[in-house]
This record gives sequence, structure tokens and C-alpha cells, in this order.
Amino acid sequence: MKLYIYDHCPFCVRSRMIFGLKDVACEIITLPNDDEETPVSLIGKKMLPILVTESHDAIGESMDIVKYIDETYGTPVLTVSDDSAIEAWMEDATNVIFPLAIPRWASSDFEEFRQDAAMQYFLQKKEAFFGPFSRLLDQTETMVTEINAKLEILDSLLVRQERVTGHFSLTDIRLFPLLRSLSIVKGIYWPPRVHESMKEMAERSRVNLNDNIAI
Repeated sequence: MKLYIYDHCPFCVRSRMIFGLKDVACEIITLPNDDEETPVSLIGKKMLPILVTESHDAIGESMDIVKYIDETYGTPVLTVSDDSAIEAWMEDATNVIFPLAIPRWASSDFEEFRQDAAMQYFLQKKEAFFGPFSRLLDQTETMVTEINAKLEILDSLLVRQERVTGHFSLTDIRLFPLLRSLSIVKGIYWPPRVHESMKEMAERSRVNLNDNIAI
């Protein structure tokens, strides 16, 4: 199998997680951000992640990839019910998380941005939607204060429930990539339960955090 990704992309992180959680082998291929030809040839549009299965079918939605791997290889591990409160938290928090993370992704040495044309492609697309990155960076202090308050709320929601070791929910699959996105931001205060959950999932899923390159 081959999984086409961008390293920074939280949707790609979702698809990467299930391979680590289930110890399923897969070739990970990082595409330049401006490569439109490869994804279009596989699924008809410029979007990642894309999984090419052992039967050479292409799957192009992150959660479809997650469910396919969980259901196809070994015993399913996504057996825990979704958490509606955390799902609501994520919907609200993304309005702060992405404006914090995106300009920092553009300043980091991710493989998908190492060619100048790929970086310019990313800048043009994202600034057209979010506005100038310089303006977002100027708002760092305000946004960090806001997300720190939201993380305290998340901490209160992460009261550990009894669950079978090694079993997870789709909420877990959606939450970790957002926290990983935040790990590239300096000044984040990680409440204890949030920090423990994030570190544990990084280890179990074999997807690195970005705190070592935080800006």
C-alpha cells in the first residue's frame, strides 16, 4: 500500500494514525505541495491524503481511509463511541487552531515545502483564504490566550473513561491531529490530561509532534 500525504496536514495525520495504531505496514509518500498531477490522476482532484490499496484502488478521504484500514486488517480497534462534547469542542477550537498553525507551517522545514514553487503555492492558496500570514502572526498573543483557555475546557472533558486497552474512537482520530497542529506554536499551556493524552497518542500512532520546531 501507498499513502500520499503532506506532513503538516491534520487530515493526513488522521490517515497515518491508523497504520500506527494497528501496526499495519504502508509506504508513506510526501508530495510537494504544488503537485496537482499526482492526486488528480488518482482521485480526480487535488486533495490529500490518498491511499492506494493492495488491490490498487484509490481512497481519497481521511476518515474513509481510517475506516478501511480498521475494518480490513485484523481486529477493529475503533470500537469506542464518539464523544459529542469533544466533537463540539473541536468544531469551535479550529477557528483558533488553524490561524495559529498555518503561518508556522509555512516557516518550517516540512518536506512538502522544500521546493520554492511548492512553498509559493501554499502561500498563495492559504493567504487568499486566511489573509496575510504576517497579520496572523501579529495576533499570536491574543490567539494563544484564547486557545489556552479552550484547552482548559478540553482538559475537563478528558476525564478518563474505562476502555479496553488499545481501543479508540473516531473522536480520538479527529482530536490528535488538531493538538499536533498546535504543538508547533510556542506559548501553548498544555493542561495535564490534554498533555498526557497527546503524548500517549503520538507514541501509539507513531506520528511525531512538532514541539521540537515550535515557533
